[in-house]
Amino acid sequence: MARLGEVVAFTNGRARPSAGPPPAPHSASAGTAYPMYGANGVIGTAGGFNAERDSTIVGRVGSYCGIVHFARERCWVTDNAIIATAREGVNPRYVYYLLKGLGLNHHRIGSGQPLLTHAILNGLAVRDVPREGQDAVAEILGALDDKIAANEGIAAAADDLVRARYTELAASAPGSVRLDGLGRPVTVNVPAADIGPGENYIGLEHIAKRHMWLSGWADASAVLSVKKRFRAGDVLFAKLRPYFHKVGLAFVDGVASTDVHVVRPVDGRHRGWLLAALSSDEVVAHASALSDGTRMPRVKWADLARREVPWPGEPRAREFGAFADALAERVEAAASESAALAALRDALLPGLLTGRIEATP
Repeated sequence: MARLGEVVAFTNGRARPSAGPPPAPHSASAGTAYPMYGANGVIGTAGGFNAERDSTIVGRVGSYCGIVHFARERCWVTDNAIIATAREGVNPRYVYYLLKGLGLNHHRIGSGQPLLTHAILNGLAVRDVPREGQDAVAEILGALDDKIAANEGIAAAADDLVRARYTELAASAPGSVRLDGLGRPVTVNVPAADIGPGENYIGLEHIAKRHMWLSGWADASAVLSVKKRFRAGDVLFAKLRPYFHKVGLAFVDGVASTDVHVVRPVDGRHRGWLLAALSSDEVVAHASALSDGTRMPRVKWADLARREVPWPGEPRAREFGAFADALAERVEAAASESAALAALRDALLPGLLTGRIEATP
């Protein structure tokens, strides 16, 4: 056995940089932007970096304390997180899986404001694994994560294709249509008592910013309040803080947060156009401008419904719908595969780290 501090070096991130290049340690060349990590992953970009490639980022404070992310690129890490760097002779990606498998959130201190300290991390006991064993573990689990990352790339590319084609057709559209001519809201609420434990649940936390495919959800067994029921093929539009641009197509049936507008296509052949229009920068900006409230602004469906969006004509709208449906089908398959790969990775992780499953170099 060894102490974690013998395998990994820990340093705190630094305060989120303001506009312009951050103070050091590394400034960027003109036009360079680096991913910026907070306690729960990427939160933006920065003009410089304070962590090298293949660093592991650990949530240091707050509700995401102990959450672990792997940074393939140089990045800026804020003071809400800790930078974990492999010591000499240690496989950097093995460090990520090692920390992921330690359940660091169970070692945090404090209740009101949970915290992880260097002293806690440095003192944790870990197996002393030779480099060839580290490489084998990193190769096995890394192959699964690499495929998941490739599937995420498919989804991102499909998102870009739909947006680009929509922008092209919208620019030459001969007319316009109101959003309520394309989709209608699902307004019936479902009491928690009527929600089955095996149902899927999508909350705001499951809708990625500016990403039109809803490939993540949770089990509804923990749901304790009224929700809205949705079907596969519905478009979910976050009405709370719409400027976060959370709009996506549901791949499964389930229930959604009441902070979401569930919009059902009037004509399934226009689903793609409805999705692209609701997810467009113009409609999201319109929703943001019309939202009510200061701290927790919300947009009403009535205000969205009256919004006119470009209409390319029936033949092109149907053609676009078929194009978007084909891409959605490919993304759904990739997301399903990723879920299976992630489950396999998480099942293998404890056994590989403890040696119960032998990782052959």
